[in-house]
Amino acid sequence: MRILLCTDRYLPAVSGVVTSVVTLQHRLEAAGHEVRILTLSDDFSSSREGAVTRLGSYGAGAVYPEVRIKHPTARLHLDELIAWHPDIIHCNTEFSTFWYAKRIYHAIGCPMVMTYHTDYEDYVHYLNLTPRIGRLVIKAYIRHVSKYMSAIICPSVKTARRLSSYGVKAPVHIIPTGLDLERFKRRPSNEELASIMARHKIRADLTRLVFIGRLGKEKKIDELIRLLSKRKEEDFQLIIVGDGPDKSSLEELAAGSPLAGRVIFTGMVPQDQVPAYYHIADVFLSASTSETQGLTYMEAMAAGRVLLCREDPCLDGVIDDGHNGFTYSEDEAFQERLDHILGHREEWKDISARAVERVDQRFGAHVFAASVIRLYNDAVRTKLPYKPLGPALFYHWTRAHLPWI
Repeated sequence: MRILLCTDRYLPAVSGVVTSVVTLQHRLEAAGHEVRILTLSDDFSSSREGAVTRLGSYGAGAVYPEVRIKHPTARLHLDELIAWHPDIIHCNTEFSTFWYAKRIYHAIGCPMVMTYHTDYEDYVHYLNLTPRIGRLVIKAYIRHVSKYMSAIICPSVKTARRLSSYGVKAPVHIIPTGLDLERFKRRPSNEELASIMARHKIRADLTRLVFIGRLGKEKKIDELIRLLSKRKEEDFQLIIVGDGPDKSSLEELAAGSPLAGRVIFTGMVPQDQVPAYYHIADVFLSASTSETQGLTYMEAMAAGRVLLCREDPCLDGVIDDGHNGFTYSEDEAFQERLDHILGHREEWKDISARAVERVDQRFGAHVFAASVIRLYNDAVRTKLPYKPLGPALFYHWTRAHLPWI
């Protein structure tokens, strides 16, 4: 099967969406499928290198940090993909490369499916919209996008419920994103761990609490700093791994809090070193309620860490409080759970084993890919009725008769 994966961001960018796309790409290729990636470049130029086509784009940091918007002069490479004639298109975005995917769809009529990776209602503050107006805009737009889809993949029940509330009619399938679990299970060498700890002045004699992810408002890292600031006598370090638009403000917040000197910001780290940062930690923390699945939770579980995360529907069936990790809903519960974790270190080994068992059962890359391939086959067999739209016909007529436009 020829499969086109569309994503606005791809390697070397780092995000949960990129991780999902790369994991799926490798598994599809291992299963014998021909896969190409359609993504945006980091400038106006377009290029193709191997299976990856990068189309020119504009920076749109004023809308959302690191977002890029498609550039109109990318027809040559788009025509190459049309000539390649994919059997199915899998959109991992609702924006720029989705619109390119629509052009390919109108040219050849192959089915499209989409993974709904992002709950955009948690991001409307970047557009200076009120929650009510933001929800109306998002609802209308997602319903429009979904009309082109033979199926929609949701990584959790939480996202499926959100789409249902929008009135989306396309069939929705809950398929948790899979991970290369062995990469996170494998303990790095003592030398590698010691090197990282020395680089960031991380102390082996203190309890090490870690957050790994994007430093954006929606991740609520300020809540973690606020909660931990109340534990003035604790011997711990908070290690914040990643980068993002809120990094400077979070550094200022930490420096002005009782945690001053106990919070370490590592900045962005190379992808191949990310597993080591889980292994230097004792406890993984998250206060986010914006996750559609929360891949860092799965990574932390695979690495055998003890998790303490804010309650969220995306964790239903993932963390069983007190069994393979801990959840909290209020400030007092956070302190109680952390007290328990730090006071019962003899439980860590059993909690770790149960966490690893859970991710093995539900979030292995092989399970993920097998489910997606079945969905592809169903979509190809029962694709939506196709009828070219007026704008699409105009586009292809101009390509044939007015190629300089």
